[in-house]
Amino acid sequence: MKNILFISSLFLLFLSGCGNKSGIVTSSQKSYIYFIGKTSDVVVSVDKGSKFNIENGQKNQYAMKPGKHLIEIYRNGSIVVKREIFLGDGISKEIEVK
Repeated sequence: MKNILFISSLFLLFLSGCGNKSGIVTSSQKSYIYFIGKTSDVVVSVDKGSKFNIENGQKNQYAMKPGKHLIEIYRNGSIVVKREIFLGDGISKEIEVK
């Protein structure tokens, strides 16, 4: 009788571990910016970071974390665009360079 009780308990313990495990899988949070307009000979700084060259058009998107960012665009050492933007998760934002 003790063996049957032990085996039954073991069997129930085994079955409880085989349940359906479900949850929510989310991707990492990313937003994007892209530049249009006169982007030749300009460099960009995001949040006072290092300056980098950019490519024109929506197909050239730059990934960023969602949130508030300061975008500064320089041409010949002078600021031509200084804009504070807020990016939501999964949002692409267009920035025009004049």
